[in-house]
Amino acid sequence: MNLKFSELTLDEMPYEKCMKLGPEALSDAELLAVLLRTGTRGSSVMEVSEQVLNINPQYDGLVGMMHFSADEYCRINGIGKVKAVQLSVVGEIARRIWNRKKRVNSMRFTDSSQVADYYMEDLRYLDHEVVRVLYLDHHMQLIREKLLSEGTNCRSAVSSREIFIEALKVSASCLIMVHNHPSGDPEPSEDDILFTNELYRAGQIIGIGLVDHVVIGDNVYFSFREQGLIGG
Repeated sequence: MNLKFSELTLDEMPYEKCMKLGPEALSDAELLAVLLRTGTRGSSVMEVSEQVLNINPQYDGLVGMMHFSADEYCRINGIGKVKAVQLSVVGEIARRIWNRKKRVNSMRFTDSSQVADYYMEDLRYLDHEVVRVLYLDHHMQLIREKLLSEGTNCRSAVSSREIFIEALKVSASCLIMVHNHPSGDPEPSEDDILFTNELYRAGQIIGIGLVDHVVIGDNVYFSFREQGLIGG
């Protein structure tokens, strides 16, 4: 017998809606409710789903699932270890799909916004600094991406010598440097500016140009090239 929505419990409604209208018709909370299946005593599955989406207000709904751990999910009443692991796996799948899409569609980095878009979701929420370098050929095609440091600022953690040794190894024609600011403000520090100038001068001597240095903040970025602080 087909039930009307008004005859369904709150735990049954998202699943029934998905069956009738398809997943594209569901809200973010309803999609999660279908995965969670049941709520807990005192909370419907929809209420539990809303709590999952609001674990940390700095994240935008489902995007946050790419960053939450199973332990964080377990703090929600109604989320046990099994559901927590399932949710963390969903987040990891989403993160890998996101990264795969970026790698397929953005292997050539012809402007700063492409670089920022490629790294934004991976770096914007980190609570420590990460320094990466993109080594490119003369068509601006990615040859290799290398993580140079984690947890310390660019100048103290990375040397221009180390960067250009790697560039010579992979026969790069040019490179782009990327790092994040955990504060969320991408405005470069004095050390960022000094190190970028040092790297640019070294590249001019070696013949491997520093195309840009992109600093990632919270959904915003700073490009030395766009701001006229570096040569192309």
